Amino acid sequence: MLLKDKVCVITGGANGIGKGIALCMAKEGANVAILDLNDTEGEKTLSEIKAHGVNGLYINSDVTNPDSLARAQEQISRELGNTDVLVVNAGISFKHSFKEVSDEEWKKVIDINLSGSFYTIKAFIDSMLDKKEEDRKSIIFISSGSAFTGGGGGVHYTASKSGQHGLMRALAKEYGKAGINVNAIAPRVIASHILDQLYPDEKSKQELIEQIPIRRIGYPEDIGNLACFLASEKSTYIHGQIILMDGGRTYQ
Repeated sequence: MLLKDKVCVITGGANGIGKGIALCMAKEGANVAILDLNDTEGEKTLSEIKAHGVNGLYINSDVTNPDSLARAQEQISRELGNTDVLVVNAGISFKHSFKEVSDEEWKKVIDINLSGSFYTIKAFIDSMLDKKEEDRKSIIFISSGSAFTGGGGGVHYTASKSGQHGLMRALAKEYGKAGINVNAIAPRVIASHILDQLYPDEKSKQELIEQIPIRRIGYPEDIGNLACFLASEKSTYIHGQIILMDGGRTYQ
């Protein structure tokens, strides 16, 4: 197992890509804590995590609230141990044109996607720097191909994900020597409720698939498999990188 006995924390882990990552990590032997605000889906995902025979936690936590994150970190350290892998996944989007984006929507997307990333890492970094544990640790941002293309989620979403890339690189430069690998995964066209809203019928989905060289959309487990690799000891020379996961669509 790639992640046996590691403690993995995933924000926005109740459903979608976060859930896919959580279940892949549990399958690889990790003890998994998911942070989210959706109690119903969070408890359901926790049951699926534990079905893999590992320990797990669901914690109702708000990534825009440093105190909420600090409490979550304390509970995880107390019940599972120090954090080995931190997946910064929580995010939202409103797909509007530039003129349609309200001040409130701009602030909310930046607060959750970018400031929330900063607050999350701030809350967990000391736990990851514990010198009693010698294995390298890993921080993984779940970004978006929108940061490359400028499309897919509105200007506020694209700006927030581009900001994540700068934050990731700065952290990689600062913490590589301290034993923490920092990378980002940038997905495009992943099966989710958001994709269903954008492409509500089979015809529109098929037209989308025809734009993807490998002729399929991505799935949360695709992102999960890469996240598990980046979190494992097999990838310790991959550092400060943004890995675009899009089936070849962006640069065909």
